Amino acid sequence: MQTIKSISISNGVPASAYPLAAVVFVAMLKDAFEDYKRNKSDNEENFKATKVYRARTGQFEDVAWKDLKPGNIVKVSEDEPIPADMCLLRSSDVKGTLYIETKNLDGETNLKNKFVHKDLNEIYANDLQAMQRLQGTIYCEAPNNAIYKFEG
Repeated sequence: MQTIKSISISNGVPASAYPLAAVVFVAMLKDAFEDYKRNKSDNEENFKATKVYRARTGQFEDVAWKDLKPGNIVKVSEDEPIPADMCLLRSSDVKGTLYIETKNLDGETNLKNKFVHKDLNEIYANDLQAMQRLQGTIYCEAPNNAIYKFEG
């Protein structure tokens, strides 16, 4: 039986293994560094503070974003980032209009108009206790990547 010799420019020595290992090692270091930066950035976001109404004290207290719970009444002032998905109950504008910048979501820097229902804006104009007594259920679609469409 006759065998055919392999055709090789390196006489059968695995010459590409070392450069490949070096490239994979550098990619691992880069990915580890990016993961570290992302983790650090996430921690900075999670530990930002926002104002949450506490019924027992009747005051707004600073709470870390990571500690927000569904049902919290959150006060967001002008030029503050919004810490979570929210249902709007009140606006300082008489007509209930808010202007929100969404550049962190979609890269657009123009302001978007959002509206608080006229009746809600009037009911909760100066009555935090009424907000605290509010009960109900919000039905909405599951999380998805359609940032321009919402059904709820």
